[in-house]
Amino acid sequence: MIEIRPLSESNMEDAVDIKLACWTEELAGKAENTLSKDKQLAFWTEWMHTAQEHQDVRLLLGAFENERLLGVAFASLAEAEDISQNGIELNGLWVDAANRNRGISLRLLNYVFDFYRPHRIEKMVIYTPHYAPSNSYYQKFGATVVKQELQMNGKLPVDVMIAYVDDMQMQVKKALTKYWRK
Repeated sequence: MIEIRPLSESNMEDAVDIKLACWTEELAGKAENTLSKDKQLAFWTEWMHTAQEHQDVRLLLGAFENERLLGVAFASLAEAEDISQNGIELNGLWVDAANRNRGISLRLLNYVFDFYRPHRIEKMVIYTPHYAPSNSYYQKFGATVVKQELQMNGKLPVDVMIAYVDDMQMQVKKALTKYWRK
């Protein structure tokens, strides 16, 4: 059985390993994966512990099966330049390749939406490489591209997407029914 729960510091190394494995795929050959595991681990661990000093509400989630981490989602309140009010940013959603097509990303997204519901969140911003498989995934659930930025020294086009949380969650829940029957 898959359990969705907040990550602890002891899970962060496994979370970063999943992110790094997925990042090469996200780059789609348009740029070299130059991420350092040590730097990523330090960044996300610090990010986990500094929400209050940044007046943020951050969520680091894991999908576990028998205590094995299968996927992760990181989210926070959106910055004003992305969504002026009532918004969140999906900072990352990564699922181990061997565990895809099991509804893990859907479960993680649904948890993110439920977690932020008391904050009256209306929109979510998502940054995703233009050529990445995740790009069409988010669009399938209602996200729309509002602009494109070049990152990694101009080598990587990144689409900035906005999704209406209620609409996206409704579509995610509909897709999840396929997995809840199992």
